[in-house]
Amino acid sequence: MYLFKKTKFSLLNDAIQNPKNCKKLSLIFIKHNLKHEGAIFSKLVNLKVLEIQADPIIYDLDDFELPEEIANLKKLKKISLLNLPFQTFPQWTTNIKSLKYLMIRGNKISSIPDSICQLHNLKTLRIENCKLNKLPTTLSQMQNLRILGLSDTDLIDLSPELFPNNLKEINLSGRQKYELHELENLKNTMKKTKI
Repeated sequence: MYLFKKTKFSLLNDAIQNPKNCKKLSLIFIKHNLKHEGAIFSKLVNLKVLEIQADPIIYDLDDFELPEEIANLKKLKKISLLNLPFQTFPQWTTNIKSLKYLMIRGNKISSIPDSICQLHNLKTLRIENCKLNKLPTTLSQMQNLRILGLSDTDLIDLSPELFPNNLKEINLSGRQKYELHELENLKNTMKKTKI
């Protein structure tokens, strides 16, 4: 008889019952601030995928945070944070060296910290549906980055030198605050990149 270990969890309370087995945690429609749950997250030492989506009732929460202890999870490869009421970019994410995919979508973030370039293994970065109005100058140093999602942002400057030169794709769909000639210049300069 084969016994299968449950490795995917949708409730934090279930995940903490078998913290070393938890490889994927999908918290959908959370209704409270998670900033005081650091002790629980720090026990999820084998976590590879973290997905968190907010319930609309917390969209206006001004002090929403996720615990910084998540940054200590050494096996974390993918983080998707949807509609969480972040006021600023969660700086601790730039300390997760194993990260390959980072999506932060639907918030009030207006800038990405320069420390984003510390994510040397990152292949996909999606900062979308937010007030992002400028890119960090260090973004161009991210030579392993292949996909950059910037849809529905307030970006104005699309100077080609801001982008890594080996990107396969840049998504700039949705609202457009930049000038069309900026977009054309980017396309002409980065001919190998799907824009």
